[in-house]
Amino acid sequence: MTDTSSTRPGVLTPVLPRAPQLRAWWRRPHGSALALAIASAARHHRGIVVAVARDTHAAHTLEAELRGFADADLPVLHLPDWETLPYDVFSPHPDIVSQRVATLFRLPGLTRGVLVVPVATLLQRLAPRSFIQGSNLA
Repeated sequence: MTDTSSTRPGVLTPVLPRAPQLRAWWRRPHGSALALAIASAARHHRGIVVAVARDTHAAHTLEAELRGFADADLPVLHLPDWETLPYDVFSPHPDIVSQRVATLFRLPGLTRGVLVVPVATLLQRLAPRSFIQGSNLA
């Protein structure tokens, strides 16, 4: 009998896409097991694992749980939602703007880590990389 436990998908060995354009869908495990699975996948994956949360609250919760399982060599970044509507007459909170710019600035230099993003944030346009890195400032 052959032992296939090391190749069988599980909480600590989740299935990841084999190509950059592909996606993997997971069922939600109980408690903090999702964060444990994402942290484990990110440790074994060459590149950034993008975890899409259903809303801002779920993204904050996942980020906090991931930080509990991540060690110093596994960065956990969060790209927060603007938390404003297109027709609002006020700007987003400065802390949100700062966190978004800091995350976008760090992303190109990362080779491994986890990026937590609310699904609404994926629908928004981003500033060009040159603007975030400061090369358009004069």
